[in-house]
Amino acid sequence: MAKDKKSRGAEVIEGKAAEVKKKKKRTSPFEFLQQVRNEGTKVTWTSRSETMVSTIMVLIMVLIMAIFFFVLDQGLRWGVCSFLPINCAS
Repeated sequence: MAKDKKSRGAEVIEGKAAEVKKKKKRTSPFEFLQQVRNEGTKVTWTSRSETMVSTIMVLIMVLIMAIFFFVLDQGLRWGVCSFLPINCAS
């Protein structure tokens, strides 16, 4: 009876599907380079000013995060050294 309850709701189909493998067409190095050049022309490149603004913003965020983690590290160091009886080097 337990088998009937388990198999009642879902039907299990076993077996392997026939896999069809297609042979990939080999491209010559010259044709490959042509395809790479064509794809490169489709890319939208950023302008010099956009790149500079993005770089400056990343550097500012790195500086802010470095200051944040320095303050957090010093605060945790102060807390651990003041509450635990250990020798903290200054």
